[in-house]
Amino acid sequence: MTLKILAFLFLLTNSSFCYGQTAGLPQKAASALPDEQLDLQRQLLPLDSIIAIAVKHSPTVKFQQDVIDADEAQVEFTRKQWSNNVIGFVNYSGGNQSIVSADNQTPGAIASTNISTGIRVGIQVNLPLFELVGRKSQVKVAKFQLNSATSKKEESEQSIKTLVVQFYYNLLHANNLLAIRNEAKQSTINQYQIAEKEFKDGIIDVGELSRLKTIEINASADFEDAKRQFSTLYGQIEPTIGVPVARLMVKR
Repeated sequence: MTLKILAFLFLLTNSSFCYGQTAGLPQKAASALPDEQLDLQRQLLPLDSIIAIAVKHSPTVKFQQDVIDADEAQVEFTRKQWSNNVIGFVNYSGGNQSIVSADNQTPGAIASTNISTGIRVGIQVNLPLFELVGRKSQVKVAKFQLNSATSKKEESEQSIKTLVVQFYYNLLHANNLLAIRNEAKQSTINQYQIAEKEFKDGIIDVGELSRLKTIEINASADFEDAKRQFSTLYGQIEPTIGVPVARLMVKR
C-alpha cells in the first residue's frame, strides 16, 4: 500500500510539473494553462494563427518594418529635393532711396529717381546641372534600398514561419511521447507491484522480480527524458512566439 501511495504522489507531482502548474495559483491563471487530460493540439490555437502572432511580435520584423518606413521617407525626400533650388525672399525698403544717375540725353544734367518705400516679395529659381543628370539616378538608388529592405523583411517572416512550424510539431511530438512514456511507466509499475505479491506468494523467483524491476527503472528513465524534452519546449513557447502561453490557448 505504501508503494502505491508513493507511486501515485510521484505521478501527480510529475504531471503538475510538466505543465508548469503549481498548487495555490489562482483558478483563472490555472485555467489558461493546458489541461493534461486533453489533447494539446486541440487546446492550442490553429497553426496559422500562431504563425501570425509570432510574425506580429517578432522584434526582427518590427525592425525591418522601421527600415522600410525610413526608406520610403527617403524616396519621397529625394523626389522633393529639387525644391531646395527654389528660394523665396522678402525685402523691406524705407528712408531716402533716391538713385542719382547721369542723363544720357543732356550732357551734364543729373536725373533723380525715387524708389517707393515698402515690402518686396520674390522667388529665385536655380537650376543646377545635377538636377538634369543626377536626380533620376538618386531616386533609383533610394528605391533600390527600399526594395532591399522589403525583401529582407519577407526573408525574416519566412524564417519565423519555418521556425514556428518546426517548433509547433516538435512540441506536439514531445507531448505525445510524454503521454506514451507515462502510460508505459504506469504499466511497468503495476506489473512490478503484481510481481512483488507473486514473489511473496512464491509464484515467481527473485530473478523474474529483478527483471521486472529493471524494466520499471528503464521505463521511468524514458519518462524522465520525455518529460525533460517536453518541459524544455514548453518553456520556450513565449521566447519563440513572443507572447505568454495563455495567449495561444483556445478559450474554454
